[in-house]
Amino acid sequence: MVNISTPVTHWALMTLIFVLMGTFLLIAVALIRRWQQIRFARHVHTLHHRYRPVLARLLSGARSAGGIEALRELPLADLELLFDPLFSQRKLTERQLVFLEALCADLGLIALWQSRSAAGHTATPLYSGDGTPGNHPGGAAGRYLLRAKSIRNLGKLRHRPSWPLLVNAVDDRHPDIQLLALRSLGAMGAPESFPFLRERLHAVVQRESTSPPLAGLQAAMVSFDLSCAPALLPSLRHPDRHLRLHAMEILRTMVGREAARQPRLILIQELLSPPVVDLLLTVLAVDLSAEVRARVADVIVFVADARATSVLHDLLIDRQWFVRLHTVRALSQWRQTTKPQHLEVGDCLHDPHWRVRETAIQTLISFGQKGRDHLYKHFLTSPDHNTRAQIVEVIERTGLMSVLVEEYSTGTKGVEALMVEYLASDTAPMGISGVLRTLEPESRKRFLDRFLPYAEATMRFPEETHTEMGSSLSLQQILEFPPHLAA
Repeated sequence: MVNISTPVTHWALMTLIFVLMGTFLLIAVALIRRWQQIRFARHVHTLHHRYRPVLARLLSGARSAGGIEALRELPLADLELLFDPLFSQRKLTERQLVFLEALCADLGLIALWQSRSAAGHTATPLYSGDGTPGNHPGGAAGRYLLRAKSIRNLGKLRHRPSWPLLVNAVDDRHPDIQLLALRSLGAMGAPESFPFLRERLHAVVQRESTSPPLAGLQAAMVSFDLSCAPALLPSLRHPDRHLRLHAMEILRTMVGREAARQPRLILIQELLSPPVVDLLLTVLAVDLSAEVRARVADVIVFVADARATSVLHDLLIDRQWFVRLHTVRALSQWRQTTKPQHLEVGDCLHDPHWRVRETAIQTLISFGQKGRDHLYKHFLTSPDHNTRAQIVEVIERTGLMSVLVEEYSTGTKGVEALMVEYLASDTAPMGISGVLRTLEPESRKRFLDRFLPYAEATMRFPEETHTEMGSSLSLQQILEFPPHLAA
């Protein structure tokens, strides 16, 4: 029999009682929490089931006074629950965004989100009108989540009048709020906010500030329209080369995005502004920083200015290989009425750096038939085995081998026919055979009917054929093949 009068037994029983009470309390809290979650899920399901058809009609443009009045009767917390899937998951069309913005403004949601963005705390209780818990926990975490969603929603709607609030949110102490504010500013694209972002770029690059994150700041700035590019002039002229580099990268990305949107983009001075064009052509193209010079070429190729050709020529022979690489790659996007001289790009096939040579090959191919002819002639006459191997690799990788074989089977003549015969007999027989296996039987038969006489002639006269096909011969000699070889 246990004696409970002893101190040890007494404390043991007390400990057991407290443990049991704590366990029962935890179970009760878990059950209550689960009950709240079930109740909240049912509330959300009922809300969506009842009002989603009304919302869908309003977003389709069907004006319904009764539908709007029904939504106005809901508490703001319920309205947020109803609208949240539109902002977090679904991709809305431009037309739907217009109706959604007007609807949110009419229901008071935009004013609510603006007040949260400005004040940094919830402007309404975290519970709906019927006592159902809201979709966020209370306390600091709930306030943070509500503010984050408010900033996200304003950006999704591209509500430009809210840009001053989001600029202030960029300086928030929480890095996630900073990133959300930057993304929303980029989505809005309000030109008035671009100078503020530029000043923050200066502060971050010059280490006067550690926030917002540089990557997020650049991502937001490149999302703005190209008409904001003149605002980058103070950065492009800045003595700090790191700042010039970041500004040049922003401008290059903005132009590249616009070129993808408009395939025939030409940057006239009125669009890019004369001071920016002059700075690119006269100062930045000869910048002490090779990284800045490399990015200048990506913009100059779109500029409608007579000086652009000579500037690109100088960059094409720059002392730094990656400047030459960027320039050769940029020339594939040349937008002027006259193409750059193919021979200038062809000179890069002799470049000491293999990446410049490979890019030159790809650029010549992008020039069309004239560029490809120049590439084929270089291949047939060059004594450099490394460059020839690079040309074959690019031809196979870009699918040009299939085009050559198809054209050869249809009876094409000249340098393209010589190219196919050389590739099939010496340099890339496996590549040719792989393409032949994908051809239709009739095309494959036409190819073999034409190529086999050439192969037999090559085997019958190996010495003469070797002499005629030698890479050390001049192009004129190669193009004077006997008619039956390249006919």
